[in-house]
Amino acid sequence: MAVVLQEILDSDFEHVVKVTTSGTTTAGSIYDASETEGAATAPRVTITGIKWSVAASTTILWDATTNVVCMVLNGSGSYGFGDGAPSLPNNAGSGITGDVLCTHGTSIGTVWVKFKKVSGYDNID
Repeated sequence: MAVVLQEILDSDFEHVVKVTTSGTTTAGSIYDASETEGAATAPRVTITGIKWSVAASTTILWDATTNVVCMVLNGSGSYGFGDGAPSLPNNAGSGITGDVLCTHGTSIGTVWVKFKKVSGYDNID
């Protein structure tokens, strides 16, 4: 098994997941927009926080016809979580789904991702 996904929170406005990597994965799903609380038409999120500790390069992707790189993670670090950093918007183009994917080589590690629901949810519009 290459990715173990644990949903920590799925509320009206945010979604938090813990991703544990243990091998090679190409574009494994870490956020399925259509399956989250309140998803309606064309749901979209931003990433407001991400913390990681990985042994090799791990890439967070916005799902689209041609996936768009959101962030590349290596080693240990964090972004966001209330430190004043702007959220990372989904800038995927043609074929955008609202989903978020993760690709990594032989990486072993953990990634925490906090999403903010910004549009396409019937509980925030």
